[in-house]
Amino acid sequence: AASDVPDGICERIEVAVDNLAVAYPRTPPGDLLPRVRSHLEYVSGLLDMRATLAQRRRLLVSGGWLSLLAATVLTDLHNSPAADSYLRTAAQLAAETGHAEITAWTLETRAWIAVTSGNYRAAVELAQGAQESAPNGSSPYIQATAQEGRAWALLGDQARTGKAIARVEA
Repeated sequence: AASDVPDGICERIEVAVDNLAVAYPRTPPGDLLPRVRSHLEYVSGLLDMRATLAQRRRLLVSGGWLSLLAATVLTDLHNSPAADSYLRTAAQLAAETGHAEITAWTLETRAWIAVTSGNYRAAVELAQGAQESAPNGSSPYIQATAQEGRAWALLGDQARTGKAIARVEA
């Protein structure tokens, strides 16, 4: 029960993560990245402190979300090596905390990168993996299904494209 992490800090970090995620669509990537990295650095510092198990898990989950957001922003900035590094971190933190949604988003993000880079077969496999990892009906499940449909469409497979679109609609 001993902790050096200030009371209420996990909640404030979770709110900051949500705010950064909401800001993503309307904030230039170059403006958002320093904010995301700053929060990641702060979370990392807190993880070096004595914390309860519950606090540590919440901080790791926040770090996973921030790493995923950093990867997305870096992808937008066409910095694939750095994006890949953050995706690996997000996946590791998701595995450590048993967070299926972060796991699914990391796979969906990799599928998106594969679609945009022309690696459609890999995109299909990654999107299907994301669907398997995601909670049924969740946002990453739906988005991964859409990514799968895009990849099938780009591969010219109308039947599988139609099936994926039907699953998205459902």
